[in-house]
Amino acid sequence: MYAIYDLKENEECIAVFDTRKEVAEYFNTTANCVGTAITRKHKRKWRYLIQKIDEE
Repeated sequence: MYAIYDLKENEECIAVFDTRKEVAEYFNTTANCVGTAITRKHKRKWRYLIQKIDEE
C-alpha cells in the first residue's frame, strides 16, 4: 500500500492506494517514476511525499 502526504498542509494524508500504478495514474506519470520518488524520498510537484506502507 502507498500513502500520499501533502507537506504544505501539515503532512496531511490525502490518499492511500494499493499499487504503484494507481499512484502513477493519480499523478499522471509512470509507475517507475513513482518507484524512484519513493526510493529517493523525492517530493512530487514539490509538496507531495509518497511512502510505502508495510503490510503485516
